[in-house]
Parts: sequence; structure tokens; C-alpha cells
Amino acid sequence: MSCKHQALIIYTRTVKGTSSNLASGRIQISCSEPDGHDGPHRNAERDETWNDRGDLLTHILRSAEEGEG
Repeated sequence: MSCKHQALIIYTRTVKGTSSNLASGRIQISCSEPDGHDGPHRNAERDETWNDRGDLLTHILRSAEEGEG
């Protein structure tokens, strides 16, 4: 049985001349580790890792300059 934890990566862009950021995309991924695994969650397909903070869905903010997968 695989882990039920997921992450939603939200990519943001800075609006020039302001202190605002706008969402420019999002990707939802699932942990590909077995249920009850030790350590951080990992999505092997995208090579992403995250800690769950106690929730089944973790939100991760990332700059669009880091790449939208």
C-alpha cells in the first residue's frame, strides 16, 4: 500500500513594481513511498521531497523562476 500524503506545488510570479505575487501554475503530486515510511515524503516521478506538517495535503510555494515542471 502506498503513502496517502500529497503536495500541491503552487508556482508564483512577482508583479513588477509591486510587492505582490500571483499564482502562475500548480501541480499536485503524491508520495510514491510505501505507507508508514520513515523520513520525508517523496514523489519519484518529479524527484520532489517534502515534510507533511501533519496534513494529508501540504501546500508548497515556489517561485516560477525555479521551473514549473
